[in-house]
Amino acid sequence: MLVHEFHHKILTLFTVLYFVFAVHVVFLPDALRQRQGIPLRRRLGPLAGLVMLLLAALGANMPMAAQAAPGGAIGAVTETVTGWEGEMAPLPQYQAYCRTYGGRDPGCAVELGGTAPLVGPTRLTGKQKSLSMALHVHRQVVDDLIYREDAEDVWQILGSIGTGMEGDCDDVVMTTIARLVRRGYPRGALRATIVQLPADGGYHLILAIRLGNGEMYLDDRHRWPKSAADLQALGYRFVAQEVPGQVSWVRALPDFPAVPLTPAPQVADRNLSEQ
Repeated sequence: MLVHEFHHKILTLFTVLYFVFAVHVVFLPDALRQRQGIPLRRRLGPLAGLVMLLLAALGANMPMAAQAAPGGAIGAVTETVTGWEGEMAPLPQYQAYCRTYGGRDPGCAVELGGTAPLVGPTRLTGKQKSLSMALHVHRQVVDDLIYREDAEDVWQILGSIGTGMEGDCDDVVMTTIARLVRRGYPRGALRATIVQLPADGGYHLILAIRLGNGEMYLDDRHRWPKSAADLQALGYRFVAQEVPGQVSWVRALPDFPAVPLTPAPQVADRNLSEQ
């Protein structure tokens, strides 16, 4: 809101100054006659200078979010995210996954088998339907899946849409990530997340979608995206999360905040029943 107010004031100032300039040029014939011998580009010089000054002022006050535009390296600086702190060595399953799929998954660090440093934004911004599409892709994977626990817990990218696939939660997460990346989603905004299920239900992998105002989570146990507060209310405990492009994962703080997103993200696909 403050940025919009600032831009409004700048545009108002520009309008007033432009009006003064027009009056000076159009409605003061004596001044014009004195300037008849002056080239047009010299007469317009003050206006051009004014425009450049205003553009510079606008550029200096643009939101800092512009720094996260595509092209910036993610691995250069560790981004601080509320609720996540400290480092954890990646699970052996994740390391084996990157050795196998590092050429297809840009989130795998070079040290783990990736082919190049990860670049791009770390959040989804300015896309109203991004979460809806991510949910749609995630549900495609879940609906195609024939659930089967791996004896050796191998993380995989499963087959094509509409084909019978066998796997479990980690295969759902990594396959969803692969399909979203193919659709142009930034890998830095898609993060495999380890949680502990309620009532000693064991560990479980879900997918974090990082938005401009926080994170939402896609879980094959639920049809709709959940916030951290939603999952904690159901008895989930957050454990660790992938940092795409980096070797180490981050741990969840003991008091991982159960704060609803404000405003709550909108999901357009209302054809699915809530679970």
